[in-house]
Amino acid sequence: MRATPGIEIVVDELVVRGLPPEQARVAAAALEARLTTLGAPAAAVSARSEAFRRLPAVEAPAASPAAVGEAVAGAVWRALAGGGTR
Repeated sequence: MRATPGIEIVVDELVVRGLPPEQARVAAAALEARLTTLGAPAAAVSARSEAFRRLPAVEAPAASPAAVGEAVAGAVWRALAGGGTR
């Protein structure tokens, strides 16, 4: 039986401007939760050769820390999936 390949995403640094620390933690938790959902089994992601990638800044409503996290997760996923959405 073959093991299902997994996806490991490591975020070394998440810079959140415009949110106080407690809301930045909410945004980070939303990022993690959304990436977990997007990377669920059967996710189609092509192999990558780079060891790291820096993504451009994303914009999201600062009034919603969860929206900030989800916007970042969407940007990360689009970079991994080659522009695709899920």
